[in-house]
Amino acid sequence: MTSSPQHKEHHGPLCGCNELSRLKLDFRAYGTRFRLFPQSPLLSDYQNPETVWLSIRPDEINPGPSDKRMYVADAVNKSHYEDPFLPPYRGQLHAPALAGSDGHFDHLEVGTHQFEAAHMYGTLRWVLDIWETYFERTIEWSFKDHYDRLELVPWLDWDNAHAGYGFIEMGFGLDDNGQKFPFNLNFDVLAHEFGHTLLYSVIGMPDDDNATAEFFAFHETCSDLVAIVSLLHFNTVLDHLLIESSGNLYARNELNRIGEESSTRQIRMASNDLKMRNVPDPGTPLEQLSNKQIHDMSLPLTGALFDLLVEVFQHNLVDDGLIDAQLDELSRGLVEHTGDELQVQALFDEYYAQNPDGFKKALVDARDYTGLLLSLSWEQLSWDLNFPQVVHSLFAADLKLSSGHYQQEIAEVFDWREIDY
Repeated sequence: MTSSPQHKEHHGPLCGCNELSRLKLDFRAYGTRFRLFPQSPLLSDYQNPETVWLSIRPDEINPGPSDKRMYVADAVNKSHYEDPFLPPYRGQLHAPALAGSDGHFDHLEVGTHQFEAAHMYGTLRWVLDIWETYFERTIEWSFKDHYDRLELVPWLDWDNAHAGYGFIEMGFGLDDNGQKFPFNLNFDVLAHEFGHTLLYSVIGMPDDDNATAEFFAFHETCSDLVAIVSLLHFNTVLDHLLIESSGNLYARNELNRIGEESSTRQIRMASNDLKMRNVPDPGTPLEQLSNKQIHDMSLPLTGALFDLLVEVFQHNLVDDGLIDAQLDELSRGLVEHTGDELQVQALFDEYYAQNPDGFKKALVDARDYTGLLLSLSWEQLSWDLNFPQVVHSLFAADLKLSSGHYQQEIAEVFDWREIDY
């Protein structure tokens, strides 16, 4: 179990909970249906896609799929983009995904190029819907001076995925048998890469001569949080997560395993016990660090924000009388003995069985608080940020969002991670 800061006291209910409850992405009256895998279909519990309604109307989507904000370029035998080679792609394309006679895209068969193209488009459109709801505005692309639309490339024969200036493109990971599996079916990977595009659009593009490792580490963290918060908008994920964990989110679970490629492997863990002393110094010049070292630098910040999400969730559970303060305290500390872990899990099992709907509401409220907190904090930042500025922006966002009810929790998670502010 991940260690976390000890919690000393509980505040009152989150201010604005009635406002949070209004944050429902329900576009069934006019939107368009797509089928999306909430997690990799390599996982036994997620082999069936879930139907999602996007905010865009059927008559606004063209073959591809494509619309005025983004379009799929389902390229044949394309190499990944590298400067100076950038969109638009002008080579050979696979046949585009087409809407059914009713204008929706939920008829496409899994295993076809057309389904994978629609899956990538539908996932990124869905994540855009989620975050524009939190921001309460249209997000203008960072590349708008050169491109009107974001280009989506669903498949490259490349063991990676990336977002760049005006594009997102997907390669592959390996399953447990060493076989290639397309990242275009992995919601976590898609949402993470879209997180980079979102952050560039909100915070700005860095000056190439002055960009810092700290900025890129921040980008990795917040792209992970975009994926985590977005994932919690699937009912199947909410239900499965709570049934499997009984709400004990500090235990290892699918929420904190980012980019799951199988039941035993993931790209990295959101829930971790790393502190700043364990990773490269954020002040290290960018040119002296590898991509892996920048990812490592991001992990304490990722862990702090994941801890904050769980802190708010457990805070809600205590406020609503769904668990007691003793279990709250016990589950937060570093549990070193298997017996303690089993005791904590047994207590969560007992409490969850008494009111599973209450646990789900508490998690939804924590999800939306986190999404709103992040969006408010990012609005205050620019590309020349540092970690202390990030923490200060979270304090300010919480003051606006909850009248400061979570100031102590924010301080504790960053103190424990040794992130200065």
